[in-house]
Amino acid sequence: MDDGMTRFVMSYQWSIPYLRNSHDWYGRVFGNWQLNGIFTAMSGTPFTVFDNNDVALQGSAPEISGFFSTRPNVVSDPYAPGPVAANPDPACQSTLSQGGRAADQTRVPASWLNPCAFVEPATGTFGDEGRNTWQGPGYTNWDFSAFKNIRVAEGKELQFRAEFFNFLNHTNLRLPETDMQSPNLGKIQTDVGPRVVQLALKFLF
Repeated sequence: MDDGMTRFVMSYQWSIPYLRNSHDWYGRVFGNWQLNGIFTAMSGTPFTVFDNNDVALQGSAPEISGFFSTRPNVVSDPYAPGPVAANPDPACQSTLSQGGRAADQTRVPASWLNPCAFVEPATGTFGDEGRNTWQGPGYTNWDFSAFKNIRVAEGKELQFRAEFFNFLNHTNLRLPETDMQSPNLGKIQTDVGPRVVQLALKFLF
């Protein structure tokens, strides 16, 4: 897997020119609006599966007391669903739907990776998994806002702001569980969050 990321970001601002100087009621309502937005699309974040057992006998990570980060051996393609014959765990010889541990499908929240693709290395050794070998879900987000400027007096304005974070309410998944000792290895349990709407009134002088 490529451990790089592709990211595209576009921002825009449009002061709507129509009815800007109109003094009629419809001009006061529909004029002097400004539309803004930021659109972001990126490929999934690279990540590493680790083993929170001190199998390599190297001690805990110095910056996080009690945390071990041994990497496992990779015995099959983690994106390939189904039983893994190379894994000695009997539960990996059947899928979840069959009462086992192997993933029925991958790249879905319930099993982004097949947990049976990883095996703990022998005591005193390091696993063969590379760093940032796997890739999480992609990310797409559009933040949108609309501003309405209302002139109050010379040099003074009220600004009404309607801001929509994750405007399309698109589900963006976080990274899966990456600890081999967790029963949720390979599962995605959280997302970035739903749409948030924020309204505000700002006085400019």
